[in-house]
Amino acid sequence: MHNKTLVPDKLQGYLLQVKHMLYELISVDDRIVSVEKLDDVAVETDGGVTAVQVKSVTSSNNPIADRSVVFWKTLYNWCAYVEEGMLPSNAVFRFTVVANRTVEPGGIQESFKNAHTDAESIQALADAKNMLIGASTVKALPDSYREYVNYIFDESREATVCGIIKSMEIEIHNDSYDDDLQARFNNQPIPREYSDILLIYMLGWVTKKVESFTKENKPAYISSNEYRDALEAQIRACNISTILTAVSKAPSNDEAGGEVARLDTYIRQLNLIEADESMLLEAASDFLRAKTEKVEWARRGIVTELSFGDYHDSLYRIWTNRKRLLGIQHANDPLNFGKAIYAHCQTDSLNQKLQGVETPSFFGSGSLQGMANTPTEEPRIGWHPNYIAMLMRGSGIDDQS
Repeated sequence: MHNKTLVPDKLQGYLLQVKHMLYELISVDDRIVSVEKLDDVAVETDGGVTAVQVKSVTSSNNPIADRSVVFWKTLYNWCAYVEEGMLPSNAVFRFTVVANRTVEPGGIQESFKNAHTDAESIQALADAKNMLIGASTVKALPDSYREYVNYIFDESREATVCGIIKSMEIEIHNDSYDDDLQARFNNQPIPREYSDILLIYMLGWVTKKVESFTKENKPAYISSNEYRDALEAQIRACNISTILTAVSKAPSNDEAGGEVARLDTYIRQLNLIEADESMLLEAASDFLRAKTEKVEWARRGIVTELSFGDYHDSLYRIWTNRKRLLGIQHANDPLNFGKAIYAHCQTDSLNQKLQGVETPSFFGSGSLQGMANTPTEEPRIGWHPNYIAMLMRGSGIDDQS
């Protein structure tokens, strides 16, 4: 009945195991954490092995109830693995429950968890047998877990079962797993302003590592040293002394298209210089991302309001200088003047630093779009040499020029 090979299935089936793999990798000791090698998740250290069964609860079922099929099958599997030499008899056996509601252990599970000596484990096993069977027989139990219980209560394997009971741990996350994972992750020496970004990155890193094994139909394992090296590398990438790290995701084409369709002032400005669809979508994407970055960087205390003001002033000077130079070259060609100043400002913004450090490639462009968007009637910057008058006419406002 138990799986002797523990060959992993598709990654989609192991999403929770992958998250818990990361959970176990966050440790000060040296360890190797595996998925579907010795158990759902297993932790190997110099001190021994911890076999972890990870169970998700999204319904009314309780995997740690007295008569839970899942629990008795897990105990059956652990016993079989020990007897067959797949797990050492001195392993730690942990039953981890990730629930979307409050789940509590049954009386049997509570007594197993609290049994730490030979005498306590023998008594806990006897009490469990009495609770489940009493004066009846195993045959009276439901088919769903009768065979598991019959196997576990066989007197010939009492020593093995009691050894597992002594080492059993029950870990419950009642509607708190993601928060618990974040808290555990934050307990490392990492920059707090980027903790959520680093967590998402490391979860993706673990997922890719697991994928590399599952593609070859092999159990996946990662050492804590590999994990720490990857985390340190990403921390260096987030170091704001080198570059400000983006916290936003690029909007989808549909989201960017919807932004273009709103015809905000900065989009209308691009229409004045006959920008094509790809330019409009790129501008909308950059504008949305830069807007998000400013809010998040300010909220996290990464960038001050004064620094944003200095940055925008620098972009304004870039625009002013380009306007002077290109105005001479394109004096009689306002459309090409607009295209040229837009292209030059886009390029120049890539090199403009914020608080003395580089920004993501989209941020300069997105900031320029923001400056070309407000105030609505008379934006601070524009591309067409007559942009204010043309915007006024286009919005139904009398030409005041």
